[in-house]
Amino acid sequence: MHTQPTVELVHTNSAWTLLRDGQPYQIRGAAGKDYLEELVASGGNSIRTWDAVGIDELLDEAHRLGLTVTVGIWLEHERHGYDYDEPQIRARQLAKVRRCVRKYRDHPAVLMWALGNEVELGGDLDKALRAIEEAAAIAKQLDPHHPTMAVLAEIGEDKARRLRQACPSIDVLGINSYGGAASVPERLREQGWTEPYVLTEFGPLGHWETGHTAWGAPFEPTSAEKFEMYTRSQRLGVEAEMPGRCLGSYAFLWGSKVETTPTWFGMFLDTGERTPTVDAMQILWTGKPPENRAPLVHRLSIDLDGLTAEPGEVFNARAEFEDPEADELHMQWVVRPEQSDRKSGGDAERTIPDLPGLILDASSGSAKVRAPLEPGAYRLYFSVHDGHGGAGTANIPFLVKPPSVE
Repeated sequence: MHTQPTVELVHTNSAWTLLRDGQPYQIRGAAGKDYLEELVASGGNSIRTWDAVGIDELLDEAHRLGLTVTVGIWLEHERHGYDYDEPQIRARQLAKVRRCVRKYRDHPAVLMWALGNEVELGGDLDKALRAIEEAAAIAKQLDPHHPTMAVLAEIGEDKARRLRQACPSIDVLGINSYGGAASVPERLREQGWTEPYVLTEFGPLGHWETGHTAWGAPFEPTSAEKFEMYTRSQRLGVEAEMPGRCLGSYAFLWGSKVETTPTWFGMFLDTGERTPTVDAMQILWTGKPPENRAPLVHRLSIDLDGLTAEPGEVFNARAEFEDPEADELHMQWVVRPEQSDRKSGGDAERTIPDLPGLILDASSGSAKVRAPLEPGAYRLYFSVHDGHGGAGTANIPFLVKPPSVE
């Protein structure tokens, strides 16, 4: 058994402080379980998980690297068919909470318990809060040495207030916020929340927050726009309240995933290359950029009127980008279908295949592209790679219309 550091919350002079073994601890965190050595090199000190099943090796690795872990214990969602009014189902879930807390409460990497993640999304808030309180009460009873946190999908107009009323066993409010991250402090004040919070997920504008095409395809921010968004959210939503109410944050996602596109939320590509969002966090955490920064893509455009093409139509694309060190860059252009496996709440989506043979010519920041013959929704993806482990990205949706009938 490991020696367990004590973690506690202290309130003095209108400010909340997280103490770990008696020393102030500000969370410089990333949401995810991959690229942990890169996280340490970037100045990060903590990771957040979504569930506590099978995390033994992850906890050991985090401890070896000097990282703490906010251990998520997954609570089921009504939108997945979970019935919170069924006593046996609730009992099984709470038994899981007991097992997880007992198993990991003495591990030295544990920072706090996160009971659920966006449990209220797509369901009844009162029932979700009841489930969170039941789980948190068990965690506090079994482990008084680590704070408990509830993680909500944004705070709406009254979520923070209702959480405080319904969940006395919760010590910290965790907030997943993207477009609204910078305004979290002000909105918490409006709801009368004076206790500690953590920005448990933040990043680019979400696909539910951006503009959309006429056929409903969302516009993904470029890597340069994401760099600015991470920076603004951390400075206004986190650092502006430190010391004070905010204990820190977890940037999303320290890894790669497919959600609407393969590049929307991942701070790394599936090749392992880091995007400028990693550089943004290193600058925020350490005050210094990496020795070699990832290239930035500022804009991607295509010369299709209304972003629509005839089957097989050839069109031109152009990207505007820069590399801070003026490295020799490699560029990649790819056409993929629009995601047909769209899910909600970050649920897993299928990989989107490349469509070969549609990039007819590419040089520097421009390309000649042939639209697919099959009508439907597609995206043109552009990425630029510096050969030093960094990459910038952008994509743009377009629609192939059915053939015109003469």
